[in-house]
Amino acid sequence: MKAVAAPIALVEDNDSLRTELAFHLTCAGHAVTGLADGAALDLHLATQPCRLVVLDLGLPGEDGLSICARLRQSRPEIGIVMLTARGMAHDRLAGLQGGADAYLVKPAPAEELLAVITNLLRRLAAAGSVPAAAPAPAWIFNQRKLTLTAPNGEMLTLTHAESLLLQTLQRNAPEPASRRQLVEALGGNYLDFAEHRLEVAISRLRRKLSQAWPEAEAIRAARGVGYLLTQPCLLQNDE
Repeated sequence: MKAVAAPIALVEDNDSLRTELAFHLTCAGHAVTGLADGAALDLHLATQPCRLVVLDLGLPGEDGLSICARLRQSRPEIGIVMLTARGMAHDRLAGLQGGADAYLVKPAPAEELLAVITNLLRRLAAAGSVPAAAPAPAWIFNQRKLTLTAPNGEMLTLTHAESLLLQTLQRNAPEPASRRQLVEALGGNYLDFAEHRLEVAISRLRRKLSQAWPEAEAIRAARGVGYLLTQPCLLQNDE
């Protein structure tokens, strides 16, 4: 039977391993998007089609078991393959009980991963197509008026500094914006910019967004890097 090609999200925080795995999956005909953590995955799933997720467990921020449980509840149509260094029997059992369709232990050969993915996609195809979940509603940012409209329609007015931070986060999504990028967006020199000034500015922006749309955290800290915009944000330039 011919292999089923599909859009795949590859969640792995090791850059070199993520690149290597994405290469093998792409060569097999899949459309692969590499992502570093759960927040980036959430943003990707809100805007892009996905049939299967290859998921590491030891991720920065939210761990793979928690992500798997969320996906199984919110998107039962998506296949989940766990690929992790945790090879103990209780780890494997926890992963499968948590909703994974397959569990592989690193360093699994690329051929084995491809075989597992191919078999899983065939089973999903045989079970029938399931309508994809609707994309998450987006924020809308008017760059001229410095207004931000929440998914529920509530309109916020941003300060000039807040708008610069938001635009920097939006340009980098689904990857995090670094602290240096955010500092420079504010017109500061990263080498002598007081760290607390950035923390205060981000905190005010996060609080403003969460008050308008408390259903989801729009900005998350990316450990060791900076901050990440986790929800779609569309830009407008009209008057």
